[in-house]
Amino acid sequence: MENRSAVCCISGGVDSVTMAYYVKKVLKPERQMHIFCDYRQRTYEYEKFCIEKISETLDVPLKLIDLRWLGEISTSLLTHAEKEIPETQEKDLWNPEKARERILKWWDPCRNSILLLVGLAHAESLYISKQERFDVYIGIRRETPVAMKDNTPEFLEEMNRLAEQATHHGGYKISAPLIDYDKDKVVKLGEELGVPWKYTYSCYAGYGFRTVDGEKLPVHCGTCSNCKRRKLAFLEGGVKDTSVYAKP
Repeated sequence: MENRSAVCCISGGVDSVTMAYYVKKVLKPERQMHIFCDYRQRTYEYEKFCIEKISETLDVPLKLIDLRWLGEISTSLLTHAEKEIPETQEKDLWNPEKARERILKWWDPCRNSILLLVGLAHAESLYISKQERFDVYIGIRRETPVAMKDNTPEFLEEMNRLAEQATHHGGYKISAPLIDYDKDKVVKLGEELGVPWKYTYSCYAGYGFRTVDGEKLPVHCGTCSNCKRRKLAFLEGGVKDTSVYAKP
């Protein structure tokens, strides 16, 4: 039976970091590598800071990929730092109509498909050059009240079919271990696995760095929809969030 290794597409958020810890500590692959993509997201420096800390903590090699062209064609607020990100009211987080209205504000064209294909290309290259099998992992989870199309089990199923046709040998698996988890369950799992939450970043806006107990840490704005969803998940999960917020 051949040994399987893992390429983890990681963004530095709660979900992808918990996924990386789950792969390392539960699945225990032969080898593990992290891939982080720069698509001109406004929070790139904060995400990169966290990912470097996480990769160092887990003793996993990290590779940075230049996808800045994606940010150039994207209309998402995530890639346009000159545009203000509005505050999301907590009551609107669970309103399906409001959620549908928000989706295109955060949608980068084909982003998750591209990230997975970047991971798959590395997996295939390693198999061709070293005869070592790598599967590809992504940290998407169940989204409520409305899921983006590339955050669903159906999306994963289609990407696995594509992987068979897009690679010479086939036999690669694209997985999202947290796909059936709500965010509070992800937080509970991450806490059990020992995720250092201060090295995770969920903010859409980016709010600089702050020195806390002699250590530089990235700051969450506390008002964007992702910050509010994160804070609720920690509250509902009964876990203390050790990250820094500009607005408590």
